[in-house]
Amino acid sequence: MEKSEKADIEVNDRKRILILGGGFAGIEVLRRLENKFENDFTIDISMVSKDNFFLFTPMLPEVVSGNIETRHIVTPVRAFCKRARFYEATIRSINFQKRQVTMSNKIGTKNESANWHDHILDYDYLVIALGGETNFFGMEDVKKYSYTMKSLGDAIVLRNHVIDTLEQASIEQDEDLRKSLMTFVVVGGGFAGVETVGELNMLVRDAIRDFYHDLDIRDIRVVLVDAMDKVLPEVSDDLSKFATQKLKNSGIEIILNNPVSSASASIAKLKDGTSIETYTLVWAGGVTPEKIVKELQCEHDRGGRIVVDEYLKIKGFDGVYAHGDCASILDSHTGRPYPPTAQNAVEQAKVVAHNLISEIRGGGKVSFSYKSRGIMAQIGQRTGVGMLFGIKTHGLFAWMVWRTYYLSRLPTSEKKLRVVTDWFIDLFFKPDVTRLKTFTESQANYLSKSVDVISK
Repeated sequence: MEKSEKADIEVNDRKRILILGGGFAGIEVLRRLENKFENDFTIDISMVSKDNFFLFTPMLPEVVSGNIETRHIVTPVRAFCKRARFYEATIRSINFQKRQVTMSNKIGTKNESANWHDHILDYDYLVIALGGETNFFGMEDVKKYSYTMKSLGDAIVLRNHVIDTLEQASIEQDEDLRKSLMTFVVVGGGFAGVETVGELNMLVRDAIRDFYHDLDIRDIRVVLVDAMDKVLPEVSDDLSKFATQKLKNSGIEIILNNPVSSASASIAKLKDGTSIETYTLVWAGGVTPEKIVKELQCEHDRGGRIVVDEYLKIKGFDGVYAHGDCASILDSHTGRPYPPTAQNAVEQAKVVAHNLISEIRGGGKVSFSYKSRGIMAQIGQRTGVGMLFGIKTHGLFAWMVWRTYYLSRLPTSEKKLRVVTDWFIDLFFKPDVTRLKTFTESQANYLSKSVDVISK
């Protein structure tokens, strides 16, 4: 049997804690457990995540605009692992009865089909923090033709696409086609949608003003679409109205009470039959739990999230906790489930870690009850809105508070310094409109041959 390098303790004699998910919820639990059990080799801690990095999602829209470099908002998960094991793998199944998790990793190269290898992990205590995925509400055509804003790859792909459409528009002679290339539609009036549309609008307008002199800035059409009757429904009516007016002042068109119902490669169709000709449809319309979470043999809410008790334990299973976007946690202050935000996930993680430690070491458990300290959103052009400790704020001050708060939440001093440097550079220089192509070698060869055929 495997032995510890620092203590002659068999693995089978240890208490095994397994954390699934490397987002805000999972990483905070990992950090707290490692701090508590750093020198206790009777405790074995492992984490499984599909990515080997922690993504600071609140700053994802700024990757689209180019204000922040890609690597500056990601931190390797292994940087948090003082002695915990980390596995970059996909979760295949979770068996509560056998206390086992099956994970799978991909073996192969870019020139060969991948083989998936399954591995079984046993646990004594399980923490499920698998987050969620983009919710398309069953609209497969929208899923096929839209861009999403959930992962680092999403932001990179969207940025490259937007710059590519400007390059295409600068070549195109057909006026109607050129205008459709310069039309950008973002679906979702919540925080993700509003922050994305603000950054995208800035990128397009700054790029055309500074580099694409053959394009008319008046042909730009940036549209925010939502099924609700106001943007940012999480804030008060007056702050929502302020945000709406500021978005309109920056040139963004807002369509409310009229959701997108279908899409094609060049058209976004709304519920009332309106068609918007566009080659850029960005979907920020909500999240849903991953399939594996929905299929777990436990209680779920109507949206498929795992129902947990006040201690964040899954009902009916000892030593199994769930929190973050994949869990349904009732807010005693409002009577409704907590919204899936990073702030709530971190606070829930603190409770999960405390209760896990209490189970292992003994002690009283605590229930989760949290009242948000505030909600903030930046809406572009150095403007923000928010509610902080019950005080409404907007404008430049809100934008500065937003940046200060999230900068303080970045996990390492190195990342803080890099992001501050990015922001400082952005104040004095034009936007970077470099489009990083991601052709594989075979795609490049195919494209080269196609060009040769056309030239002949």
